[in-house]
Amino acid sequence: MLPALLAIAGSVLLYYATHVLIRANPHSKIPAWIGNPPVVPDRVFACRFFGIGFLVFGAIQVGTAAWYWGPVLILVLMIPSAVRMALHNRRVAESASTRPTE
Repeated sequence: MLPALLAIAGSVLLYYATHVLIRANPHSKIPAWIGNPPVVPDRVFACRFFGIGFLVFGAIQVGTAAWYWGPVLILVLMIPSAVRMALHNRRVAESASTRPTE
């Protein structure tokens, strides 16, 4: 039970880090894998660090019952952050294509 809660807490921290990045960069795309957006608040690094640590450690502990539960749990719990980032990037791309050029 505790490892699952730890993994969920990690997912919440990652989602919060994504939320903070999006609020700090409303008109810039957020890189999905490598790199940082133009503005990165300090608390994002701590949230990512502890979020990934909690998520992976909790998933590994849950995965001791069956080996495949760990990776499945990691992927499932990262979906909310990935979807939020993708929706933001799509919105930024659409608004950039509809902006009038000067």
